[in-house]
Amino acid sequence: MQPQHPQSGWYPDPSGAPGRRYWDGSSWGSLAPDTPAAPEPTRPAPKKFSTWKVVTSVVGALIFMTVIGNALGDDKKPSVSSPNGSARSAPLMSSPAPTETAAPAGASVRDGKFEFRVINIARSKTVSDPTGNPYMTATAQGEFIVVTVSVKNIGNEPQSYFGQNQKLIDASGREYGASTEADMWMNAGDNPMGDINPGNSIQVKVALDVPPGTNPVELELHDSMFSGGASVRLV
Repeated sequence: MQPQHPQSGWYPDPSGAPGRRYWDGSSWGSLAPDTPAAPEPTRPAPKKFSTWKVVTSVVGALIFMTVIGNALGDDKKPSVSSPNGSARSAPLMSSPAPTETAAPAGASVRDGKFEFRVINIARSKTVSDPTGNPYMTATAQGEFIVVTVSVKNIGNEPQSYFGQNQKLIDASGREYGASTEADMWMNAGDNPMGDINPGNSIQVKVALDVPPGTNPVELELHDSMFSGGASVRLV
């Protein structure tokens, strides 16, 4: 008995042999071999990253981070401060820059138990004792800027004055200390290193050895080596 199929098409061989036959709706056609299974799709091979590309990417990232870090670091650089706590331009600036807290020239300033007032400023290659003794003379490496200062004890106890505690600041922001030898000769007989009693005052000279032509802009005055100091402008 012929198998009945609803419509023409390829069907398994009714004899059971391998393969399929075509049914045209009324009779079987020639035998056709089994259609081979479709091959599985091949997967593309994974991309390989070359070593030089990885190295180039890492180096580029490091360079970028370094540039950004340097740019941010410039905004965080600390300012240079004077001993009295006020901000000052970094050393070797080319323009005069006295601190904002410096008192005007000729004004009295106070630090600790002392009140200071600048009386006079002069320049000299040598300084000596009040008598001009050549054996009591100091010679500057450059030139002396000699500042005459009034020092008054405004405290309630005796206080000693030391010229070596005073500093001069020039137009480039550089600091100069007082000459010990010049201080000893210029103030001989005035006993400036002795105690100044409350209410009393003395006049002393402070000699600072600076390069010739130095432009002094500020004097920083201290009642001791550990004090904050008080600044006054020099004109």
